[in-house]
Amino acid sequence: MEKQYKIEKLDHQGRGMIKEDGLVIFVENALPNETVKITITKEKKNLKEAVVTKYENLSSTRIQPFCPYYSLCGGCHIMHIPYEKQLEWKEQKVKEIMQKFMDASIDFPMDSIVASEEKNYRNKATFQVKEKIGYFGRKSNHLIPIEHCDIVDFKINQLLPIISKLEIGNCSQIIVRASKNTDQTMVVFQTEGKIDVHDVIEKLGPHVSSIYIKQKQFKCIYGTPYIEEKIGDIRFKISPDSFFQINTNQAKKLYDIILAYASLKSHETVLDLYCGTGSIGLYLSQYCHKVYGIEINEQAIKDAKENQKYNHMDNLEFVCGDVSHLVNSIHEIYDVVIVDPPRSGLNSNTIAYLKRSQAKRIVYVSCDPITCARDLNQLKDVYRIEKLTPVDMFPQTYHVECVCMLNRR
Repeated sequence: MEKQYKIEKLDHQGRGMIKEDGLVIFVENALPNETVKITITKEKKNLKEAVVTKYENLSSTRIQPFCPYYSLCGGCHIMHIPYEKQLEWKEQKVKEIMQKFMDASIDFPMDSIVASEEKNYRNKATFQVKEKIGYFGRKSNHLIPIEHCDIVDFKINQLLPIISKLEIGNCSQIIVRASKNTDQTMVVFQTEGKIDVHDVIEKLGPHVSSIYIKQKQFKCIYGTPYIEEKIGDIRFKISPDSFFQINTNQAKKLYDIILAYASLKSHETVLDLYCGTGSIGLYLSQYCHKVYGIEINEQAIKDAKENQKYNHMDNLEFVCGDVSHLVNSIHEIYDVVIVDPPRSGLNSNTIAYLKRSQAKRIVYVSCDPITCARDLNQLKDVYRIEKLTPVDMFPQTYHVECVCMLNRR
């Protein structure tokens, strides 16, 4: 008789967990208290990964995913959980991580998670092409053809039927971007071969703001070279390879929390480390004397400077370079430091700089609570952790953003 297992809890990736003979088994699409039969898909020294072959009983919490491709596509992880329960789980996940990876003596308030109000929140979609258009399957390069995506902006879904009818066999990817607040769209065809430009422009042109072809470089074949977006009063030019927050309206909430935590005064200066395209710095610059941003990505810095000009702001300076190296040459004292590092968090050199920086306040923006907890642990002797707010930037996935406020002791 095939063995049954009872799911004990969810791990930090939203998978069900089973403990057996000193091993942990992670089970996709399984909820606490569900009884399941499983197939092992991967084995390592102290853990296994599995999928459900049969549900013997289902959790009362489980819901039917609203996307017909959910069981096949790799884009979403927890759509079988009601959104209010997703928020509870993410909030609890951050609490558990902070308790596990930080000194137990540290205690600070954590606000309730900030919910995302939109179902169709994504302003950008990267579609894969293998004769048809779709997404890759979960943990594979197998194409799942789709007719729509339930978490992308409705304007992207309106374009999919038109794009699908084009001669796109030579394309490897098609990227579609849509602005939430200016009703503009951009389509980028990535191809190593030829593409019928006339046909693309004729059929797609009337429905979009901009069309690009990317071979070795980006080439605009129709419309404007960028689309425009707004967050608050700041306007952004978005070019085909610009980084921009995927969830536009939730980004406004995120930036308002950063602004509140920064507690800026008109005479104060801000150092924006890992500034990307400068969106946070631009947003904060309305409330302070000067913002100085550092980012290693050259194209991101070009975008930041372009958006600075676009908004007629003269109190920002953006520099391209490696934060971990450039901080050694910073001698000016900044009142507030914003850090928004990659998933790997801050390196030791940047931590050392922050400790000696004399900044009154640090606002740490994190896309990975584990590395965030690690870094806060290293800063705690110089900076007091005042508050943390989780922000749900990516509904239906296990990802969660955190914003932390630190004051110098």
